[in-house]
Amino acid sequence: MIPFERGSSREPERDTGEPHARLARSGPDAALVRELELRRAARPRAGLGEVLASWLVAPLMLAAVAAGLLLVVRGPDALFGWAFGSVLFLGSAWIIASSLFPARAERTCPACGAEALVRLDAHTTRGLRCSACAWRDPLSSSFLLAEDDGAPLEELALRERSRKRRW
Repeated sequence: MIPFERGSSREPERDTGEPHARLARSGPDAALVRELELRRAARPRAGLGEVLASWLVAPLMLAAVAAGLLLVVRGPDALFGWAFGSVLFLGSAWIIASSLFPARAERTCPACGAEALVRLDAHTTRGLRCSACAWRDPLSSSFLLAEDDGAPLEELALRERSRKRRW
């Protein structure tokens, strides 16, 4: 949330303990704009396959809604069969492609941009750290890194599950 200038009589003064970004009447805060540009520059660019796959979601949902409307309004029809078949085909193709090309672990550090992310602790699937800089995130999932490293995932999962039960 970006609080407005505190001089406004309509907005109550709130202090959440976090650094505030001010929205001045002349435009956005320069520090906020710089931070946004830095985040955009540090973010890895999506590949062509990821971009195309994300654009398939909306047509797939529209085809599902059109198939449902055609079934309710007109009854079973050849157009409904085509719409249902395309939705079924795209869903099956998505599952097959996800099975044949599984996700890879992202090892790019969000702070320095180096390919140096490693697991924080070898006994859990939680926590990441960068071996090139001092960046750490104890709450991030390191499951894919553990899978890439060849760690015994079943033992890790059972250990974490038993740790949660004790609390």
